[in-house]
Amino acid sequence: MQTIQYEELFDLVRALAGVNSFTAEEGSYIVDFSNRRLKQAYDSSQYWTRYLVVGEERTVDSNNTVSFTETSKSNIGEFLRIHKTKPFDRQSAFEYDFYVTASGANLINTNSTTTSKAFVTYKKEITFIPLMNRDEFEIPLEFFYFIAHAVYADFLRMDGQTEKAIVEERVAEGFLDQELGKLDNIYNNNSIGKRISTYVNRSSR
Repeated sequence: MQTIQYEELFDLVRALAGVNSFTAEEGSYIVDFSNRRLKQAYDSSQYWTRYLVVGEERTVDSNNTVSFTETSKSNIGEFLRIHKTKPFDRQSAFEYDFYVTASGANLINTNSTTTSKAFVTYKKEITFIPLMNRDEFEIPLEFFYFIAHAVYADFLRMDGQTEKAIVEERVAEGFLDQELGKLDNIYNNNSIGKRISTYVNRSSR
């Protein structure tokens, strides 16, 4: 999937601010603001294509728990659905109820003596922009313009330009809403999302 390097995000924020350069301190602020906005975008949907993994086989331990981590597999950021067999094929698959603790997803309706694996649909763990070597960090394209305008709004707010910040925040939300709307069109009637609550239009909040 497409990404854009952090350096380009930095340059766009600088252009929006109308300055030739930022101080080192301001550069650190941009990283902090960008990570906060990256998390905001990540949390706004369970369906982001780059983070969604469907029906991946995972180990179930003796406590009936699927861990957040497993060797050679992506870390789980959020458990969405867990099935006994490979889901969404031609045949239906039994779906487990579960609850999540710090150890992972604990399967409710199963037996540890007969269950050693499960098929997990989950959202990958997010990766944040590092302070060092940040220029080569890759920003998801679907988040890029939201983050840039939202970070600029944060700078305006920090500078006391509240009214301008509100306007810029709305611009940022418009970019995020467009991307969330695309996900709605794809997944609203998709069986993967039967139990997953998707994007809620901001105007209805």
